[in-house]
Amino acid sequence: MSFEKVRAYAELLRPLNAVIIMAVIASAAFLAGGRGNAALHIVIAALAGGFIGGAANVVNDYFDVGIDKINKPNRPLARGAVGKKEAFLLWLVLSLIGISLNLFLNFAALAIAVVAAFFLFLYSAKLKGTILVGNVTVAGMTGLAFVYGAVVVGRPEVSLIPAGFAFLINVAREIVKDVEDMEGDRLGNAITFPLKHGVKPALAMASSVLIILSGVTVWPYLAGTYSQTYFFLVLLVDIILLSSVAAMWKDSSPANLSKVSFVLKLDMVLGLVAIYFGS
Repeated sequence: MSFEKVRAYAELLRPLNAVIIMAVIASAAFLAGGRGNAALHIVIAALAGGFIGGAANVVNDYFDVGIDKINKPNRPLARGAVGKKEAFLLWLVLSLIGISLNLFLNFAALAIAVVAAFFLFLYSAKLKGTILVGNVTVAGMTGLAFVYGAVVVGRPEVSLIPAGFAFLINVAREIVKDVEDMEGDRLGNAITFPLKHGVKPALAMASSVLIILSGVTVWPYLAGTYSQTYFFLVLLVDIILLSSVAAMWKDSSPANLSKVSFVLKLDMVLGLVAIYFGS
């Protein structure tokens, strides 16, 4: 196998996304009290999440190859570095590995893995080009990663706050990405919120979610759930959220919205750090 082919496969997996998923799952498990004997199960769960997340990225490119030729022509499938049959087989293998790893965990973890793999496929195949349904689905899967990590160590209730935060930031991020991808989505006959209602209403909805989120993030501190360390770190998270709102209104070009989307992804990680050190 040539170096170019290996590089193309790696691009399909989007390693940064997979690493973030693994970090989320491991952190959620630690937050839920996973220590000592649970370490092996946490590693297995993180690896399983990485495989399923990587598979989701592959199948997303598989179904989006036509749109990516317009929006992201350098993606492996769009530029012809990987064939569609190869990509589908890669998705299948990665999904089966990710799900199978859960046989070493509890039944609830296995059930979540199967549900996640199914809905991530359904999102790429059917739901991505819909008004808000696709956005909510993929955001829900991100929130579910937190629940999954906590389920592995038997304390799912601890994950509800970070899962809720992750859900909201990703709803906004997915809407921003829809605005970014409007040209390709239009040619691909997708019916997304910005295509149906326009750029400004879409940005207004994303902004509203981020502003609400920046308000709700202080609630766990005020309620005494998280410490002062959390409060100071989450203030930085909120500053980035509000700066992202300002940035998307100042420049709504696809290039800038791509940057905003990336910043929001990193801000979610920072939020996780705030919860980890402040819980």
